[in-house]
This record gives sequence, structure tokens and C-alpha cells, in this order.
Amino acid sequence: MKTVISTYLSGIRLLFFRWKAWGVVFLCNLIFALLIARPFGALLDSLGPHRETALKGLMNFDSDFIVDLGNNFGSEIGMILSQASIFAGLYLLLNIFLSGGIIESYVHLFEPFKFSKFWANCSKHFWRMLRLALYFITTQIVVAVVLFMIYSNLGLSPFELESEGILIRKTQIMGAIFVILIAWVDMVNEYAKIQVVIQSDRKWILPILIDTKFFCLKNFFSILCLFLLCTATFLGLLGVYAMLNNIFTMESMSSIVIALLVGQVYILFRVGVRLLFTSTAIDYLRIKGWGADTKASNLF
Repeated sequence: MKTVISTYLSGIRLLFFRWKAWGVVFLCNLIFALLIARPFGALLDSLGPHRETALKGLMNFDSDFIVDLGNNFGSEIGMILSQASIFAGLYLLLNIFLSGGIIESYVHLFEPFKFSKFWANCSKHFWRMLRLALYFITTQIVVAVVLFMIYSNLGLSPFELESEGILIRKTQIMGAIFVILIAWVDMVNEYAKIQVVIQSDRKWILPILIDTKFFCLKNFFSILCLFLLCTATFLGLLGVYAMLNNIFTMESMSSIVIALLVGQVYILFRVGVRLLFTSTAIDYLRIKGWGADTKASNLF
């Protein structure tokens, strides 16, 4: 556990040491959000005066309201969902593109950070990272489909159940299994991305992926603890933001400005927490001497 804590703290130091990479990712996310804000906002405006009511109904999971909303605004909602899927796909491509440059900057600590080299590394590893992402997206879809098939064949017909408690219990069990498997896939994906960048001279990705899976299985407890620490950091950040969001209500111009600033600071640190998963994984690989530059560990 001592190694896990030291690696977690080292990952945080690495995050701030490469603050320029952090800033680039934040600015790219901010620019992307500004670019899609207008077209997506125009689509939401198609709901007219019912928009706020619609959002409240969706947040409260009001089934009757959701059905009525679908009947009255089905075409508008369908357009919003289709546009949202396009934006989500573009956002995924943006993060895949940036991942190669981020990992290179974290791995080669002795080299000064240069924006030209960062963008060159992003382009260099893009297609390999895209192929890796497709592998993991396919894996996640397969996991979801298999679990759904198992779930649907557990005798969940309301006419076969003795009580709603059985349905709730089975749903909770399958939900927990789904979360565990997806978390495992995400952990392997984080280490596989790093190895794909480090071993860029290897043509095939699948052998790297297989080696990474065995590495993660061998060091499962430590990798899981690091993952949980990073997840706890994200949840802590989310809790602090929720608390501040309740304090700074938008009632005056000054409170609106403060709320907007708090929101931007939250987004900045949320990006940082996402990068923390990568930085801790790279430092753990350094400790294990498995592919990453072990000399860099002397800096931390």
C-alpha cells in the first residue's frame, strides 16, 4: 500500500510538472465546448418555453412526463440525440488525438516541453490510439450485450416474479458486475495506451494488449488501488463543486461572475483528474521498470 500512495502522490507531482500539457488539454476542451455551444443550444431552444420543464422532468425520472415529452417533441428530441451523438464522437476523437502527445510528454520527462513536438506526437500516435480505442469500445459493447442477455434470461417476467424485491436485487447484482467489468476494461485501457506509445516500433497492437492484460492481472491489487484513489479524487472534486455551486447562486451580476469562474476552475481540475489516471499509471510502470524510463523516478 505504501507503493500505491507514493505512486499516487508522484502522479500528482507529474501532473503539475507538465502543467503545459494540462493547459493544452483544458484549452482544447474549452474551445470544443464553445464551438458546439451555439448549434446545440439552438436545438435545445426548439423545445421553446417547455425546455426548463422538460429538463426537470428528465432529471426527476418522471416516466409519465417523459412519455408525454416524447409524444409531443419526438422529432426535436430525436434531432437533439443525433446531434449529441455526433458531438460525443468528435469529443472522443479529440481525446484520442491528444492522448499520444500527453503520454509522450509524461514519459520523456528529461526533454523540455515543446508545443510543436506535442502536436507532432499527437499526430504520430493517432491511428494506433484510434485502433486501440476501437478494440476497447468493441469490448465494452460485447460486455454490455452479454450481461444484458444474461440479465434478460434470468426469468424477469413480472408474471414469474414473487415480488419486486427479486427484480431489484437481480438488477443491483448485474449492475455491480457491469461496473466492475467496465472498470477493469478501463484500467487495462489506460496501461495499454501507454505501452502503445512507448512501444511505437511494434507494428501490431494486439500482442501489446495481451502483455498489458497479464501485467494488470499480476499487479491487480496495486492497479486497482490507484484507480480507486483517482476515482475518489474525482468524486471529492465533484462534491466540492456541488457545495460551491449551492453557495454561489446566480442572483446578481457579481454572483454570476463568481459562479462562472468557479465553473471554469472546476473544469480545469476535472481535466487534471482525468490526466491523473494516466500520470499515476506511467509512474507505476516506472516503478515496475516495465517499459517506462525508470531514471525519471528520481525526479519524484
